[in-house]
Amino acid sequence: MRSAFALLLLLLAASAHAQDAAKPEDVAVGPVTLQIVETGSGEKELRHGTRVLLKESSVSAGRAAKFKDVDARVIEVGPGGNACGGWPAVVIVKDGKVAADTTMKDECAAFAASADEEGFTFVERPQPGTDGSVWRFTSDDGMHRLGVLVFQPQPGTTWADLTRMLDHPLALFNVAPFDAAVRKLTGAQFRDFAQRLHVASGVERKGNFLVGTGCQAHPCNSDQGFVGIDRNGRAVFLAMRSNTRVTTWPALARWPILLRGEYEAWRKL
Repeated sequence: MRSAFALLLLLLAASAHAQDAAKPEDVAVGPVTLQIVETGSGEKELRHGTRVLLKESSVSAGRAAKFKDVDARVIEVGPGGNACGGWPAVVIVKDGKVAADTTMKDECAAFAASADEEGFTFVERPQPGTDGSVWRFTSDDGMHRLGVLVFQPQPGTTWADLTRMLDHPLALFNVAPFDAAVRKLTGAQFRDFAQRLHVASGVERKGNFLVGTGCQAHPCNSDQGFVGIDRNGRAVFLAMRSNTRVTTWPALARWPILLRGEYEAWRKL
């Protein structure tokens, strides 16, 4: 009897949890209330009544603003996982009519949004090997790209600054001599190498050496990167995996013994 009662409680709890997970989320855009609804397939829809404005794996409400007689709200949309950082849509309400601007749908990156009296500005920070961009939305002109941002290391930085940049391998590129050394070693493959560090944790200290690893968003199991730095010798040692092919800079025979051991352990992962 007790086991049957416990099972009933579990079933009721699971049912309540499922109902909570599927409960629509209200999103206010001025006088209009939209709803984010989870569908049976797990995707989410932004709805105005029965009309579907947006549909994707991830849909969430961002900042709201009012531009003269137009109410607006940023909606953050994305496919989920590490394949894409998502993109911002803008929903506006003007003269009682609701519209969604999805111009940036193909922009797969993380954007920081800000608002002023006339519209929204979206900034994608540049990263090593990948340009950023600036977009502008106004109720009169809609969404359009203002320009491109190019990554630059911090001026005046030296090898001694590396230990301030250990939160992520890409942060190391803020140090000008490191950035220059990687570009010189990898040449035309610089962008490919840098992309293989996008998904990563912090850089580790190994005595006088620094070691960082990462992978490329989406093909994380096959496209990976390795960074080793000799702080005393001010030298950089790199490896890039593309499926089963691994490229090293410089040749592995020229690597310090400790970094060679770290590399061999990385290859076995």
